[in-house]
Amino acid sequence: MKKIRFTWINLITVIISITVLLSIISGCHKNKAQTVYNILVIHSFDSLYTWGEDIKKGIDEGFATHHLQVKIRHFYLNCEMLNSQQELDTLYHLLDEYMYAPPHLILVEDDQATFSLITSNHPITHTVPIIFSGVSYLNYDIIAGYNNITGFECKRDFLTCYELAKKIVPKITRINVLTDSTILGQASQKEFLTQWQNVSDNEKEKVDIRFIPYREMKTFRVLYPFYSASKGDIFILPKWDFTISQFSNISAQPFFTISNEGIGKNINGGILGGIFTLPRQQGIDGADLASRILKGEKTITNVPLQYHATRPIFDWAQIKRLKIEKSTLPENSYIYNIPTYEKYKTEIIVITISVFVLLFFLIFLYLLEKNKKKRIQSRLRNKQNLLSQVLRIGNFYMWSYDLTTQKFTFDKRFFQDMGLPEDDSYKRGRITLIKKIHPDDRRNFYNTIMGAIRDRSPKVVCQFRMSLKPDEYEWWETQFSLSPHISSSNAQIYGLCFSIEHIKQREMDLIIARDLAAKAELKQSFVANISHEIRTPLNAIIGFANLLTDEHAFEPEERQSFIQTINRNCDILLKLIDNVLELSKLESDSIPLVLESCNMEQIMDTVYSQHIMRIPESIHFTLETPHKQIIIKSDSIRLTQLLSNMLDNAIKFTKEGNITIGYCIDHSQYLTLFVKDTGIGIPEEERELIFDRFYKCNEFTQGPGLGLSICAAIAQLLDASINVESEIGKGSCFSVHIPIHESDQIPIDEDKEIESDYLQNISPSKKKENSQDNNREHTVIIAEDIESNFLLLKTIIGNRCRILWAKNGNEAIELYKNNTVDLILMDIKMPEMGGIEALKEIRKLSSDIPIIMQTAYAFDSDKDIAMEAGCTGFITKPINPIIVKQIISNYISGIIW
Repeated sequence: MKKIRFTWINLITVIISITVLLSIISGCHKNKAQTVYNILVIHSFDSLYTWGEDIKKGIDEGFATHHLQVKIRHFYLNCEMLNSQQELDTLYHLLDEYMYAPPHLILVEDDQATFSLITSNHPITHTVPIIFSGVSYLNYDIIAGYNNITGFECKRDFLTCYELAKKIVPKITRINVLTDSTILGQASQKEFLTQWQNVSDNEKEKVDIRFIPYREMKTFRVLYPFYSASKGDIFILPKWDFTISQFSNISAQPFFTISNEGIGKNINGGILGGIFTLPRQQGIDGADLASRILKGEKTITNVPLQYHATRPIFDWAQIKRLKIEKSTLPENSYIYNIPTYEKYKTEIIVITISVFVLLFFLIFLYLLEKNKKKRIQSRLRNKQNLLSQVLRIGNFYMWSYDLTTQKFTFDKRFFQDMGLPEDDSYKRGRITLIKKIHPDDRRNFYNTIMGAIRDRSPKVVCQFRMSLKPDEYEWWETQFSLSPHISSSNAQIYGLCFSIEHIKQREMDLIIARDLAAKAELKQSFVANISHEIRTPLNAIIGFANLLTDEHAFEPEERQSFIQTINRNCDILLKLIDNVLELSKLESDSIPLVLESCNMEQIMDTVYSQHIMRIPESIHFTLETPHKQIIIKSDSIRLTQLLSNMLDNAIKFTKEGNITIGYCIDHSQYLTLFVKDTGIGIPEEERELIFDRFYKCNEFTQGPGLGLSICAAIAQLLDASINVESEIGKGSCFSVHIPIHESDQIPIDEDKEIESDYLQNISPSKKKENSQDNNREHTVIIAEDIESNFLLLKTIIGNRCRILWAKNGNEAIELYKNNTVDLILMDIKMPEMGGIEALKEIRKLSSDIPIIMQTAYAFDSDKDIAMEAGCTGFITKPINPIIVKQIISNYISGIIW
């Protein structure tokens, strides 16, 4: 059986060794800093003992010092409650849990756990590195043959403990050594006797040795040695037992120990002290050696057994119980449970004295500063009284402002003259005074004072409105300067204040008079300019119209020239009216931007085609655009106005050479519209004036001088900038830079063709229907309340259609109900019922009948209202016969003009 069991153990040992070896090989392929080491820590005692907590802290500190990632399991054997066989069985079961995943290293604390772990003879104990700590009585025989075990011993120095005891009890007559029948008890007794042989013979004669086997004695007999101990008695514990505290409490003599058990934080173990290792240091030593082995700095087979460092250690509760003076303890002593006051008594006394000295010094400085301030205030009051006498003749009032107290101090006379309630200090807080200042002036008043302090201005003037009577503000002016010794924390401001209401009233009267004069002058200038610009084309219209009344005085070619001149001046007059209205709308901010898809190529083509016929043959007119189409979201009408007005200006001042219009995109951030010409150029001093209303570089040039003013207003509406570059005799370049965003640029395939006003909403199916009905007579309703306007439309259409005249909206509805109508020309403004209302009513009867709205209004909102009501098209007065004929042809096929 022994042979079979031995074979089984060897087999398990081999398996565990292979598992550990594979784990090491696998770990070689990983980053060392990322390896997590599994550590098993076995404690001898229960977890309730606080020295075990100190050992844990020492272990954590030891591993942390080496920056290792460890996963620690703490197991408490609680050997006091187990016999030897139970300890072996408990540890064997514990190690069985690690059969297939052994820990990287085992730390074992104190004698009992160390002895039981090694004697368990578990296979893991032969393969996993084991480091023991805090062992006082190491059995060297049981570790023979192990090359994976090393550790730290606690030096069992009874004589050093005896020497320490002599400092506490100078005349020792008897040493009582507590022993028991356990292996450790017998070993400690033998160790004590061995060490006692090194004591001098004289010492041996003076001191008796008594061994007390306390566990084998009956209750009364075991208590008697402790209760009856004399002043020369001391007790030495080779190892700790939880029953010791019961004995020490009935004894008047101290208990010493050579073990770090039974004494610690919040422990009443009955032990005064001894020479041994701190539990925390015990944990640090074990973890430090373990870290070096895991990191490969040391090999466990080459690490010899070592001793823990020791020092004198005492318990404060026993020191107080035995009435021992702290001064009798060695200098390097460590005292458990000592109060903070006792531990840092000297430091606390020094700090307390320092605080009292500092407080006294601060109080002294405060009183000194207070007296100094009183003297300064006294001098200031004297100066104020003197200055008040000097200023009494005038309406000036003296004031000062103290940044320390944040209060204004006024002359007594100020309170009396203003009818304000007086007090002994004549002071007003900063907030109180600012509340009396007009809300619009408070910020300026505050900033002026703070700015003067910051900039150290020699003299500051500030005007503000202040209410000294309910709901009544009066203008005041203050002039002040800063004290020469001003600082950010202590400053005095001195000033004078006086009422300037009469001055402000006089200024207001002058401003009103000036504004009235300016308005009158502007109105007169406007009337004069408009009168001149209106009379000029009217002169030509009336003059040539009168010449046309004589049918036989002129040849047909001359009459045709007269008609062209009349039409050209009518266009000028119409342009003037449009410009005035447009400028008025722009300046009143009554024009909203209509954002829509704007095809810049189409806009350029439109402007180009509109002006190509007006360009003299001596001028080469070109269009300059990018190679690709660009579509943005903007207001196409305003963009067209910008280009047209700048182009009109270029045509006026260019006799020969080139005129170029175009656009470009600058870095996808700006749309730049430009018009370049080779005209006469603009003097540098006039480049800022050309955007003013009615300003003309050449007074003899035809036109009101409003085109560029409108351009500037439109540019402002578009958040754009307008610039001009010019050189006398070489030409000018006007450019408008309009900011655009990436979201404003539209892909080409999303664009929809923008049709002209009079071509919108043409229904192809309607055209087809009309073409199928060419044989019947076509009917057109003209809804117009002005007879001359009706006759104009009737003359344009002639006898090509049957014309029905409706003088208001109601008549238009009735005519539509009683006749078969092909087209309706509807005026917007009519009596009884307007065109918009009539349009809505007719749309209830038919959604197909073409209805063209006509109006003399010049605002874009009219078009929007008509389109929302359901109109088919839109024409603006004065009516262009060509446009009227084209509209009728679009909706009624077969008409020949």
